[in-house]
Amino acid sequence: MIIQYENKKKSTNKEWWRPIGEALGGLSLKSLKVRCPVCQETGLAVTRWVKGPTLKPVYILHIKRNEVTKVCEPDGKQSATVRRKVAMLRGDIKRLLQSGKSFVLFSGGKDSLATLLYLKRIAEEVERDLTALYVDTTAGLPENTEYVRQICHHLLVKLEIVTPKVDYFTLVKKWGIPSFGYRWCCRELKIKPVKEYLDTVMEPKVVFDGIRAAESNVRKHYIPIWYHPSFRCLSVSPIFYWSDNRVNSLINSNGIPKTLLHSLPSSTECWCGAYKTETDFRKLYELNVDFFYKLVEVEEQNQSGYSFIYKNGCKKPLREIAREITTKS
Repeated sequence: MIIQYENKKKSTNKEWWRPIGEALGGLSLKSLKVRCPVCQETGLAVTRWVKGPTLKPVYILHIKRNEVTKVCEPDGKQSATVRRKVAMLRGDIKRLLQSGKSFVLFSGGKDSLATLLYLKRIAEEVERDLTALYVDTTAGLPENTEYVRQICHHLLVKLEIVTPKVDYFTLVKKWGIPSFGYRWCCRELKIKPVKEYLDTVMEPKVVFDGIRAAESNVRKHYIPIWYHPSFRCLSVSPIFYWSDNRVNSLINSNGIPKTLLHSLPSSTECWCGAYKTETDFRKLYELNVDFFYKLVEVEEQNQSGYSFIYKNGCKKPLREIAREITTKS
């Protein structure tokens, strides 16, 4: 499908590509350059957030003189081919760092740490500054926040910490424990505070994150450069195609201090409930038993009846896990 673009002064709902085109127009990013399967002309592969489907649609933007002249929408098979053509080139990362104020979403986890290390090297080459942006979700371990501070001090990277207006323990009483299908936590505890902070940055900006294709079957279909509608700037995943070995190798070669947090297989900056396993909670009990019991209280006071852990379709309360741990010891 080809959607003709009319260069109007005011954007309409149908012109969703206007901010994307404005963000990409002057950058000449080779990473996104593909031959359009619809019209056979060269264009830029982009995606956009739409409510509903997990796999977001792909479009080809055709830009001339920094203006979008035409937008093509490939069909399903064509989109799959386009996704495989997208790259993540170091030269483009340099251009993105030079395009505006650069922020790295730094959670303290391995992927975001590797991203910060990698970008710091490149930023030094092009003589640009980086700012690490940490979201204190209010549902994370205090040790994690302190570790983030230590790393940024160690790397001489400026750190900004943002927090949600209403904390997790207040919201969970109102909305219940988040689940796979009800992830209010991401919107309220992460997206909103980052958006509110970035809204105060008036100059051009770009946000980098540690998302990798290897994380899940869904994420491997992402496009690593896209326009974030909430942040209102480009969102870039510079280590998108990296393997676990490459991530670990970079971290180990930089003398980064290790903590017990790295023994946990999942992120420690948010224990809202979604995506955590029984193994995670058992490790949490070892790392911070007081925080573990704060979550026990959340579970037992939860009016929706939803539990943090389900095993074989049945609830497994955190207090039961604690009993198993203490009995075994």
